Amino acid sequence: HSQIMALFASIQQTKNKSLYFVVKLCLSTGARWSEAESVTYSSLKNKGVEYLDTKNGFNRYVPLSAPTHQELETYLKQHKKFNSCYSAFRSALNRSGINTPKGQCSHILRHTFASHFIMNGGNILTLQKILGHSSLNVTTRYAHLAPDFLQEAVTFNPLNNIS
Repeated sequence: HSQIMALFASIQQTKNKSLYFVVKLCLSTGARWSEAESVTYSSLKNKGVEYLDTKNGFNRYVPLSAPTHQELETYLKQHKKFNSCYSAFRSALNRSGINTPKGQCSHILRHTFASHFIMNGGNILTLQKILGHSSLNVTTRYAHLAPDFLQEAVTFNPLNNIS
């Protein structure tokens, strides 16, 4: 959480106003950078966002919190689309002091979403749908982060409630 706050503090120092919203979309929905950056006003539907023609060729819908949806709707109603902001993101990330693995600059936001989703008790199958993974195998890299990852063997086994 401290790194997320440091990132947003660093983002406030940039002139590119789209950056805040693209980062917020990535952290709120697990979107890939290109998906979030291509969101337009018409992408906002039913209190969520629809990502069109994603990496695997499918569309997907992800709900948003009411405040985030309102913020995006207000911004995109006026600006229609986001400005390109990847280089502004790299600069903000460098200013924040957050170190990322090589080649993971923007993808780290997707990983952050997925990791926190599971750590907060989210379901792995729901995460698969949100991220748009065609195979559950790709999504299971986050399974070990579940707070009760192995404890469910005790909770959900068929002998649990038998005296």
